[in-house]
Amino acid sequence: MCVKKILEWLGGKPPVPVTGDLVDVSLVINDYAGSANDLNGCERDQDNAEKTLKTYWPFKVIKFKNSEVTRKLFKEQLTLALQEKWDTVILFMDCCFSEDNTRALSIRTRFVPPEKPIKKIRKHIGRSPEMKWIAFSACQDFQTAADAYIGGAYNGAFTYFAMKALKPGMTYKDWYEVTKVLLRDNNFEQIPEMQGPEELLNKRVFSDKTLFFQYSGHGTPVQDKNGDEADGQDEALYLYDGVLLDDELHEILTTIS
Repeated sequence: MCVKKILEWLGGKPPVPVTGDLVDVSLVINDYAGSANDLNGCERDQDNAEKTLKTYWPFKVIKFKNSEVTRKLFKEQLTLALQEKWDTVILFMDCCFSEDNTRALSIRTRFVPPEKPIKKIRKHIGRSPEMKWIAFSACQDFQTAADAYIGGAYNGAFTYFAMKALKPGMTYKDWYEVTKVLLRDNNFEQIPEMQGPEELLNKRVFSDKTLFFQYSGHGTPVQDKNGDEADGQDEALYLYDGVLLDDELHEILTTIS
């Protein structure tokens, strides 16, 4: 790791105040510490989302990447963003929590294996019975999210096709359905997920005061330490300096008023 990265990691980057009617807070990691877990398409996901959103709506975009995306920064930035009053909050996650045998040169999975084998049952980060937000994710929890060579460059397959699907006037449910079809028709097995209250899912996309909180990078399962998971595991975002557990993410999201 270069000296600059060490200093950035130790010092950290402060969160940015989030104000406005339409805000995209984007955190992505291509370049992890070391090289074994590096990805190719996450920074392009960030640029693609910004370009697409700004094509149709007057979005303010706040971007963080690579060594800036620490546990501390992620938690502080989401907490700070949710201090603003929003009509709609969207958690957009291009990562996965399961592993398969894909090893094609043009495709990498956005998954870091756990230190110990973990039995898996259906659940997913960002979900809750009392959700007041929309969670839009790259794949089912038993599938992998592809970091793939598409359209002449590396992209997250989910972000790439979600941004191709996105058009003004559609509902969030429509957005999900078109994204799912595009992934299928382009021979990606991953099936995206979208969950949230019906009153949010049936809204027209970005038609009111909206926070779009985007993450592209690795996900991973980890051993549950507080005993609140039936399968003995938590799901986690694999950030630059460690994991962010679903329990930690849920605690912040439940502050939405």
